[in-house]
Amino acid sequence: MDKTSELLMRSTLHDMANILAGVKGILDLNDPDQPISQRDRQRLEAVIDEGVATLDRARHLTMATLPEGALEAGPAWRDQLLEDLGPMATLFRSRYEISFEGAPEWDQWPGHRLRSYVRAVTRQVIPQAKGGVMSLGCVAGPDEWLLRWSPVPFLPESLAQGPEDGPADTCVRWAARVGSALGASLGLEGGALLARIPRQFR
Repeated sequence: MDKTSELLMRSTLHDMANILAGVKGILDLNDPDQPISQRDRQRLEAVIDEGVATLDRARHLTMATLPEGALEAGPAWRDQLLEDLGPMATLFRSRYEISFEGAPEWDQWPGHRLRSYVRAVTRQVIPQAKGGVMSLGCVAGPDEWLLRWSPVPFLPESLAQGPEDGPADTCVRWAARVGSALGASLGLEGGALLARIPRQFR
């Protein structure tokens, strides 16, 4: 087995162990004589959803494939993105606000491929919201798409280093893989994290 495959396998097993531990923790803390509470049910569903996302990322990484990147209309793309981010909002007790700027004729986005990238990056920065609101601005122009996460006062080490520089979970590896495919560049500006994606990424 080559080194990259071994590291990916170890990352995935580590992530899945954490997910299963999270499920077990919720069930263990629940009163066995009482039905599971709505809050714990939501947390359980969120943990399981994150597990499914981890497996999907691992499958793509192993098979060297990418999600669909065909352009989608902006309103539908953002509605789906908000739904995709829902489990993390539950786990981190935060909420998201998604906005759009730009001319309507440019308001089309690279489908599931870009949403999966946004979800992976958000997973790294959402702790900085500290249980408050994470704002995600979507800006479309003729030459690029710009995504702005705020507040993000510092770049997480996982995004600064990249998976080749040290231990990394599946989510970090996925952010690096899809970000590279999209031609995305990350940087901090005024307390926000910016991702720039050129329209000619394909």
